[in-house]
Amino acid sequence: MANHQAGSRPSARGLLVVTRLGAGGYGYRVSWLSGSDQEKPWFRIRSYGVGTSDFVAALSLVMMIVYAVSPPFVSALVLTPSDVLRGFVWQLATWPLANGPSFWTIWNAAVFWFTGRQLERGLGKGRFGWMLLGITVAGSLLAVLLALGFRVDEPILGGLGTLSMIVVLIFIAENPRMPFFLGIPAWVLGLVIVVLPLLSYVGARYWIGLLHFVLSIVAAAIIAKMAGLLSRYAFVPGSMITPKQRTLGQQRKRRRRSEPRPTSGGGTLVQGPWVGHEPPAREDEEMDALLDKIMAHGLDSLTGRERKRLEELRQQRRAR
Repeated sequence: MANHQAGSRPSARGLLVVTRLGAGGYGYRVSWLSGSDQEKPWFRIRSYGVGTSDFVAALSLVMMIVYAVSPPFVSALVLTPSDVLRGFVWQLATWPLANGPSFWTIWNAAVFWFTGRQLERGLGKGRFGWMLLGITVAGSLLAVLLALGFRVDEPILGGLGTLSMIVVLIFIAENPRMPFFLGIPAWVLGLVIVVLPLLSYVGARYWIGLLHFVLSIVAAAIIAKMAGLLSRYAFVPGSMITPKQRTLGQQRKRRRRSEPRPTSGGGTLVQGPWVGHEPPAREDEEMDALLDKIMAHGLDSLTGRERKRLEELRQQRRAR
């Protein structure tokens, strides 16, 4: 990837997301095309469903052609703190699209697309898109604040490399033990991705870039946690509040207001039937067993019945 500037069990959802890649991508019959509205693509190009990660990666590649036609237009998308303070506020959100013709643009777009669509299948296209926007704007605000604090006109942000790197790190954090090249665990690759830029910044004595790099990763982790990822990392602040949870909370408040208070002569009669709810430990164990089988022998090792059961368990988990 281009430069930053211009021991636990992998989560069931994260592993399940990865298995979709070997099952036909967005065209997988069960989840992507026939799931909820959140899981359906924004639009289709023939039989291919275009999601948020597809759109961002493709637009980044198109910008190479736009650069050849009008370099000033692409340059205007680059975030420069002084420009933002002069009113070029669109740069807060457009700098990842400021891509020129380069091998690194193609590489970053490919890496972003590969890892981004895995996360998108777990979050949905809308929530994943808001997460990307939040990470982008957070990095922009940090750059502007650091420029004001150090009284310089940097750091300058441009290109998909930074956003692609952060998406890869989030994906690795969701699947730290996934084997990559030559069977190397994903967390080792993530460590390399973080350490190399740190060494580069320290060697160049570019302290403002180093500070922005670290703060951007921290902000991205918090935003990812709020989007519904990184749930295993208790030290990352933030929590996800889904629309369903908010609705239930509002219903409880309305129910409390409408329920009559018990009088001193007796309590309030509650009519049945009553349905008990037990923790779905058995379903979790069953899902873990199926995912372990996939990790050991690949998706093709599952029978048709096992694949159907895995999809049922996934839908049950999403509904919790």
